[in-house]
Amino acid sequence: MYTLFIVSSIFLSFINGGLTIDCPNIPSKWCETKEIAQACGVTEQCTTYVWKTRVENELVNLSIYYETLCPDCRQFITTQVWNTYQSILDIVNITFVPYGNAKELYRPETKLYQYYCQHGAEECYGNLIHACVINFYPKTEEHMPFIYCTESTDGDIETVATQCAQKSTIDYDQITACTHSRLGNQLQHAYAVQTESLQPAHQYVPWITLNGEHTEDMQKQAEKDLIGLICKSYKGSDPPAQCMKNL
Repeated sequence: MYTLFIVSSIFLSFINGGLTIDCPNIPSKWCETKEIAQACGVTEQCTTYVWKTRVENELVNLSIYYETLCPDCRQFITTQVWNTYQSILDIVNITFVPYGNAKELYRPETKLYQYYCQHGAEECYGNLIHACVINFYPKTEEHMPFIYCTESTDGDIETVATQCAQKSTIDYDQITACTHSRLGNQLQHAYAVQTESLQPAHQYVPWITLNGEHTEDMQKQAEKDLIGLICKSYKGSDPPAQCMKNL
């Protein structure tokens, strides 16, 4: 059971991209989507009493193994993953693993790992930036806008990252310090170990796992309709409205 505070007017309107969303007459529908909740003036109540009631172990765990300059990775993240983030984040944990097809070599003279990436040194630097951002901004809501921005913008890695940090309120001085530190090197190494430990071993990128599992059928579904795949995999209560549309 949960309590909703009744707004004074049943018919409220919310302008979103030129479209008007009316508040439904039936209170049970007020929390179906974030847009409807905002139209009804009950976003805070829905967040407290409805959306946060989904227990952690009900969520679908999606991991994305990628590299920052891979065209297919960029396409997948800026379409399928971004749409999933915007639509059904309430039922999925999204984990980014920025390493992909890179290789590492330990240098005993420096006690650091050296990295070689499929798309060159720029990609290694991009992977490192993402690793540092995820470390300092661990919540999906904090790092996803930055990742989307960098993966959807062409140009010099440093310039793009700086601009995207400004847009997503990330302290880029902190990220720069990380990329030049042993911490950044160790973060990359941790992602290397995580990637190389995949079973089955990854054959390409992007490579996804769902609740720790990977199959070719799952991969094909994710590339075609990630929202549908997540919704089908979700076994918890109160599926979001977007999932009902996929039935």
